[in-house]
Amino acid sequence: MALPITNSGLALIAGRILGTASEPKYLGWGTGTTAAALANTALQTASAESRVAGTTSQVTVNVTNDCYQAVGTLTSASAQTISELGQFDASTSGNMLSHFVFTGVPLGIGDSIQFTTQHYGV
Repeated sequence: MALPITNSGLALIAGRILGTASEPKYLGWGTGTTAAALANTALQTASAESRVAGTTSQVTVNVTNDCYQAVGTLTSASAQTISELGQFDASTSGNMLSHFVFTGVPLGIGDSIQFTTQHYGV
């Protein structure tokens, strides 16, 4: 599923084409439940865990290499219900490429989720 590109994500893509922006490979999660919006620049309720640098690649969805993919695993340091994911161009702060809110996944200490994001058809 293609994730929604935020407004700041569109600027980030243009910057990548120009060679002036960093790769948006960092994945962060949170517990917010408000629907994602194009104007979002941060997670609604970021969790305490640090963002992870995803493994990125080009993959094929419709035509050869038409999709930017990031895969990363986050591990929970506490009991919490994760319900949002953001993709950023920095390990802290930075620009949000995309924001996705989903049905909460209850986690205990040491539980993890591997996320795969795909962006294509922009």
